[in-house]
Amino acid sequence: MPKITVYVNDKPKVTFLGMRVRNVIGARAVQRVQTHRAIVRDGEGNVVDIDGALYDGERLYIAPMDPQTFAEEIQRRAG
Repeated sequence: MPKITVYVNDKPKVTFLGMRVRNVIGARAVQRVQTHRAIVRDGEGNVVDIDGALYDGERLYIAPMDPQTFAEEIQRRAG
């Protein structure tokens, strides 16, 4: 299976093609995303789902999400 390099908060992570975002960000970050305390964005600022596919050279950024940001994100997704 081919390997790819993904950058998480600008640190390279080598994984296999077919892996998901959750596989490279780590269990703690997955838990923080699932409890709405963090959010994952790509290099262009788009929100990325933790079950989303990865591609070679992708850049992911994990950031804390405060309650105000969470409310704005929910409104944006609904609209």
